[in-house]
Amino acid sequence: MVTGISLLVFVAFYLLYSTSKKMAGAGVLGFEKWVIGHRSISKYTGLAFLIISLGLSIWLWGLGSGVFTFFILLMTAASLIILLAPLRLLSYKSIGMALTFFLICEIVFF
Repeated sequence: MVTGISLLVFVAFYLLYSTSKKMAGAGVLGFEKWVIGHRSISKYTGLAFLIISLGLSIWLWGLGSGVFTFFILLMTAASLIILLAPLRLLSYKSIGMALTFFLICEIVFF
């Protein structure tokens, strides 16, 4: 569940980051051209994903801890995207490997 919430936050922030006019055209995942062409749909989708992930984290951890954890996840995802996207270090392979690793850790330890 934590991995799913983290993935939702990551995708939501990446959608909102891709719609920014100041973003350098990184184009690392391939769907950025579509996002630039459909800015309003992408912004609403990103905001909807953020609201859904906030609701899921509140449901999972409670009101105070859920909001706090959501903002920690959001700050972590935002930092990673802002640092790694312009360097073209984000790819489907790296995201998939990290997601698989964290999912296995979540299943084994929790």
